[in-house]
Amino acid sequence: MSKSKHSNKANSPKPASSITAKPPTPSETVKVETVKSNNNSSLVLPEQMSLTAHEHIQKYLRKYRKQKLDKNDLTAVLRLSQHLRVFGLLSAVGYVNQSNEQEGDVRKRTVPVWESLLGQMVDQDNPLNKEELMAQIVDITRNKPQEYMLTWRKSLLLANHWNFWARAYQED
Repeated sequence: MSKSKHSNKANSPKPASSITAKPPTPSETVKVETVKSNNNSSLVLPEQMSLTAHEHIQKYLRKYRKQKLDKNDLTAVLRLSQHLRVFGLLSAVGYVNQSNEQEGDVRKRTVPVWESLLGQMVDQDNPLNKEELMAQIVDITRNKPQEYMLTWRKSLLLANHWNFWARAYQED
């Protein structure tokens, strides 16, 4: 009888308090789903995230023919980071696509930055415009919730690096 109790104990699940999750070290790879038309996934090294974010900021600067980010651009990048943390990726994409009466100055300064960074995050080689971005994120939200969560996690990782590089390229 004591033998069967012992074997049941060995097969029972461990209490949640004994399970610990260790964050990956820089030398480990983090699997981040890349949302592309062919739905391939790729491995992204944590140190590569900063390089990717740097390229996103550079593409934004080139697109709008700027040498540095002005105060409004920097504020938009910081707002995107906060919005992603609080409301999520779908909400951020929804904000970019709003077409109601909210056409204020803040929105005019924010949308180009958000559209550029989020579009590049989803497809770096061919950044999506706001309509394509919305369609793609809504599709994965409905049909591939795990991929949505991975993409949101990627956006949260990139947001810290976007913030860093935006500050590095801000006007004096």
